Amino acid sequence: MNDSTGCEHVFGEILASLGELTDVTVRKITEDESFSTRSRLPPDVLRDIVRANIEALLRRETGGPDIGDETARRAGRIKAEHGIPLPELLHAFRLGGLEIWEWAIARATTGEQADALLRRSSHFWGELDRFSTAATEAYRLVADDREQQERISRRVTLLGVFEGASDARFGSAAGVQRALGLPERASYRVVAGEVGRNGEDPLPGITARLASMGVASVWTTELGERLGLAAPTGDAQSIAALGAVRRAATARVGVSRPFTSLAAAPEAVRQARVALECVAPAGAGVHCYGTAPIDTLVAAHAESAAELGANVLGPLLSGEDGDAVLLDTLDAWFAANGSTAEAARRLHCHRNTVLYRIARITELTGRSPTRPVDAAELYVALRARRIAGEGR
Repeated sequence: MNDSTGCEHVFGEILASLGELTDVTVRKITEDESFSTRSRLPPDVLRDIVRANIEALLRRETGGPDIGDETARRAGRIKAEHGIPLPELLHAFRLGGLEIWEWAIARATTGEQADALLRRSSHFWGELDRFSTAATEAYRLVADDREQQERISRRVTLLGVFEGASDARFGSAAGVQRALGLPERASYRVVAGEVGRNGEDPLPGITARLASMGVASVWTTELGERLGLAAPTGDAQSIAALGAVRRAATARVGVSRPFTSLAAAPEAVRQARVALECVAPAGAGVHCYGTAPIDTLVAAHAESAAELGANVLGPLLSGEDGDAVLLDTLDAWFAANGSTAEAARRLHCHRNTVLYRIARITELTGRSPTRPVDAAELYVALRARRIAGEGR
């Protein structure tokens, strides 16, 4: 008796007891701790795919026609569709292979059959590996497609939150939170980042950074803008989340005020976008809405602010003294709270030089920085110019 005939006889006997072998294998799979705690596969479906794969493998070993890997692929697809973890799928194939092999050893009643089975072992385990590979490939195709669909669904849901239209789809804020993987109670913030000209992420790795500190967040990129909804659950997390955003920022980033109801998200998006505009163009930094009210006002009304800046500071920009020197002096004067000595220290010049320049600013603009109303107009005009990225 040659090896092929001996092995075919052994595997043929097993094939005749296919139902019993299937029941034993299914029982061992379901008794496994990981399966019993995580599986959501109906028992009749599990038995069907176990039986089909055992039969396909045995028919190969008995010299039957090669029906391909469809039974294994079907098992991979079904388990992926039911959310069974991939390791559990592969573990089931290993258990099935071990059970078949134990049955084969028990039925090798002669020395020749035992020797033939031993020489056949590499082929058998190679076939089982082929089945496992086919099942894995099918599983990953389904899983990848599901992941893509879930990403699209989360994006649509998040955009609905930002537009104030999400509750109509999910029926409640709790439904939206579950769909986005957000906690029930949080101090939300909307974050807006400016995507680079070549598509560079303004906040690389931010999702992982926040997740590492226990902060859930969801993000989308739309028309050159990276928008995110972060959900810290306490003061400590809120502070840590803002710190993570600051460390990650590689471009202009705006952050809204905190809010507790998703119904406030559309207003928070507006706040985050205004806050982003408070960072000078081509700059990199994070601005939180409301921390600099004048800057917020200027950014929210950019056109009017630009007009004010041109009207108030126009004479300085065309003066012989040079706009940079006079504007920097005005900037230093405000930063020094009107102290000539402190402004001189900041500018590395004599205080008399500062006095001369302040007098020159008053002469050219008709506004004195020492008069409250004039100072207000000069300061707002100066901030409008800085925020617009004109000058230093």
